[in-house]
Amino acid sequence: MNSRLASMDIGNDALKGYLNSFDTTVYIPNVIAKVEDRQVVEYEKEELAGLHVEITSSALKSKNGRFAVGKLAMQYDNNDELTTDKDKHNNDQTLILLLTSLAYDAAINLKAEDNIVEASYILSTGLPLAEAANRKDFRKKLKSTIHEVKFLKTPKLEGKTVRITFHEVLVNTEGFAAYMDLMMDNDGSDRNVELQGKTLMINDIGGLSTDTAIITADGSIDNTNSKGVSEGVSPYLDEIIESVYNQYKYTFKSRRELIEIITSEDPEERNHIFVKSNRTSIDHIVNPILQKLAESEYKHISRVWDRVPAVRYSYQIGGGSLILRPYLKEINEREHKFALRFLKKEESIWMIARAYLKILMVWSANQGIETPLLATNK
Repeated sequence: MNSRLASMDIGNDALKGYLNSFDTTVYIPNVIAKVEDRQVVEYEKEELAGLHVEITSSALKSKNGRFAVGKLAMQYDNNDELTTDKDKHNNDQTLILLLTSLAYDAAINLKAEDNIVEASYILSTGLPLAEAANRKDFRKKLKSTIHEVKFLKTPKLEGKTVRITFHEVLVNTEGFAAYMDLMMDNDGSDRNVELQGKTLMINDIGGLSTDTAIITADGSIDNTNSKGVSEGVSPYLDEIIESVYNQYKYTFKSRRELIEIITSEDPEERNHIFVKSNRTSIDHIVNPILQKLAESEYKHISRVWDRVPAVRYSYQIGGGSLILRPYLKEINEREHKFALRFLKKEESIWMIARAYLKILMVWSANQGIETPLLATNK
């Protein structure tokens, strides 16, 4: 059985993945809800909007369960999003999201016999710096068993069962992966050559943590000064959600819904909700809370720069950097004027997943494995 390739960035906000090439992507909000059955008046138009699955795997603490995943889960009041007490490597939600995304890919692209699809994957994924010591255990958990995903009331896929095995699992560290993406193009050639020989800070602002990787001038990671801190945007988003409800009785179904409003490129939509059909600004709630987080993040950046004064540039990446960008820029302008660099929205969102695929491409070449990777300018 030929193995398909998958690079999966299982972020606190969403899973972003590339499947078998740089051309095919999957994006699933990191939200799940336990749903035994669901009423369907009319199925969703797209499979990803109606993911309802039953998962059986010894890798799960619960061993099995029925779940709504992603967009569908956002519709349920009892949905779960990751919180600060949950490590990425050791909670069922990470695995549920990963296995559902791979099962979706397999069900669409591989042939089924008696509604059963056998799928093998070579997976490239990663963990935050703070969880790097758990990479071996996470890899073993995935490789040591067959994972079964049955699609329940999912449009176009209902009744299909996918059995997933992992031929190989690469578990990277997120910060160093980002550096690989900065320095390597999709075809394996060099990019950003002006950064070669310079010490860089990669500051990945996530939902539950901030991963700060220091890459030295020779391209290696500074293990002493690279570390993760438990400061991310999710608790602050939850604070905004609670404040908006208390003031307007307006309910956000998920953090994802709030993020779309905060980061909207349309100024008419940004930081606005509709209360009883009336357009209402929530600037007065959003700005002070995000300003507070930005001040904390900036102090962290400053402390790292003090420890490693050789840093030439600090790249702000991840979903949190998109949310905090205007606040960090304003603080930096009045404070130290550090050489902060921000990426475009799409590049920042897909950076880690893209890096994992590039690492997989290099690994495959070193192993003498021919892959179907196609170089594009995604």
